Amino acid sequence: MLAKSAVISLVILLVWGNVVAGLKVGLACPDWPLCHGEVIPPLRWDIYAEFLHRVIGAVVSVLIVWLSVRRMRTYTGAAKAVPYLTIFLLAAQILLGGAVVLLKIPTDLTTVHFANGVLIFCLTLYMGRFESGAGLKTSGVAGVWFALAALVFAQSVMGAFVRHSHAGLACGPDFPKCLGQWIPSGLSGVVLYHFSHRILGYAVALMAVGMAVFPGTRGRSANIILISVAVQILIGVGMIHSGLQFAATALHLLVALHILSFGLLRWFESGSGGARPQ
Repeated sequence: MLAKSAVISLVILLVWGNVVAGLKVGLACPDWPLCHGEVIPPLRWDIYAEFLHRVIGAVVSVLIVWLSVRRMRTYTGAAKAVPYLTIFLLAAQILLGGAVVLLKIPTDLTTVHFANGVLIFCLTLYMGRFESGAGLKTSGVAGVWFALAALVFAQSVMGAFVRHSHAGLACGPDFPKCLGQWIPSGLSGVVLYHFSHRILGYAVALMAVGMAVFPGTRGRSANIILISVAVQILIGVGMIHSGLQFAATALHLLVALHILSFGLLRWFESGSGGARPQ
């Protein structure tokens, strides 16, 4: 129950952070750790949208520390580093969150904040899956699932960079082309950022097709990934045509986390050598 609560609440935190960014209320609490100099801030919708993100973050932090302490007692060998690393990254995440607010949401730092949050999600998912830890392989079928998860992670982080650098509509309403071209001229700045995110997306799609076709990986799991990636592409196109409407961008992140977690869990299962899952 604790492990599931930690994972689910972390998903909620990441998605709500996306909603806050989509509503452009990330600085509704302009100070940190207080909000407008108060523990309980003034009652206004934009302030409470950002304040709720902080409250969810506090709850998630307690759950992750609790889970990590439990795993410190049961993990051995290399796996024992996972809960310690999780707590270290969590402490860094809290400080990064404060810096993001105090420095007025700089693009690079905000992207690092998101990337670190997703890393914590990956580690929490591992701790949620295994009570006693497990060594993981990066060869064979396990390596394919690991590669998929790594690629989805990279694309998600690039998507965060695109979002915070205001490059989400840099290719205009065109898809799969960009500004009417397969490879846009003057490929630099926000156009380059957006186009890079698309290239990573195409790479994920090609990998999903390959996994669904080749004998070594094809099957129910590969088909789920293929369908999920197809849905994600449709949501991405819808985002562009909606002008990056906040609900569409939040759904886009939620599906990305689903693909990432599904790939990670298949990696854990195929590369754990029979370790006992929770």
